[in-house]
Amino acid sequence: MKKIFVLLALLSLIFVVGCAAAKTSGDRSALGVAPVPQPAMPPEANSRQQVDGDVTVTGEMQKAQGAAITDRMIVYNAQLNLEVQDADKAAVDIAAIAVQFKGYVAGTNLSRDGKGQMRGTVTLRIPAESLDAVQKQIEAVGLKVLSRNKSSNDVTDQYTDLNARLTNLTATEADLRKLMDRTTERATKADDILAIYRELTNVRTQIEQIKGQMNVLEKTSTLATLTISLQPRQEVQVLEPDTWLPNRTAAEALKALVQAMQGLADLTIWVLLFLVPVIIVLLIPIVVLALIARALLRRRTKRTIATT
Repeated sequence: MKKIFVLLALLSLIFVVGCAAAKTSGDRSALGVAPVPQPAMPPEANSRQQVDGDVTVTGEMQKAQGAAITDRMIVYNAQLNLEVQDADKAAVDIAAIAVQFKGYVAGTNLSRDGKGQMRGTVTLRIPAESLDAVQKQIEAVGLKVLSRNKSSNDVTDQYTDLNARLTNLTATEADLRKLMDRTTERATKADDILAIYRELTNVRTQIEQIKGQMNVLEKTSTLATLTISLQPRQEVQVLEPDTWLPNRTAAEALKALVQAMQGLADLTIWVLLFLVPVIIVLLIPIVVLALIARALLRRRTKRTIATT
């Protein structure tokens, strides 16, 4: 009989220890401090059912989240260098073309060069699928295409990675909210509630940052960037033949005579208004000294004559 009681006591003890360990493990998994962002999951993993604590993410949810990125996300950038007759008018025509294709002018930078001609750049944001059509119409606005360039950047993998991180963080946020509710109901220590609140705030901040990055990628892949450089047409200068032209020689001689007379008149003005007053000012002390010396010399001469 004693052996039976001992056996039952051991079994009860094992059962209690096992329940306590399971409960501790469950609380740790739910409290998991800000999980480390996981790398992008492969497509086949998105269809699997994922269970983490009390949160279940089904394959249907994963398919719905990945439906937006079934197609490749490409960011297009194009540059076009045009020679135009009037840069101001060309900029207005380009803006009208952008509006026609449901785009808009992102920026305009025009300035006047040393020859008085306007030149600069116009930046457009237009739907990616209309980039080629818009570019052809804009090329028709200019006189000549000087250069064209087009580049693309595939951001599908980056978007998929952000989507996977967003899924994990969303599940973690739900776990933390449930843990916060249970902890508040049990009226445990305030430090525990504050620790969970801090982790919840940190996770929410990461979610908002990832959503912002995904929003930027969606916009940049939907709207292509087209930058048009407007160069004014350079007028061709016609060189005159190297022959003797009497009228041109006479004109040059008359021009030289006028310049010489102007120079002589300028010299006369300088002499009368500048050089003569300067000479007078310089001569005044010299004349005064000369008069004083002359007076002294006459006085000495008179004294010599009187003595003799």
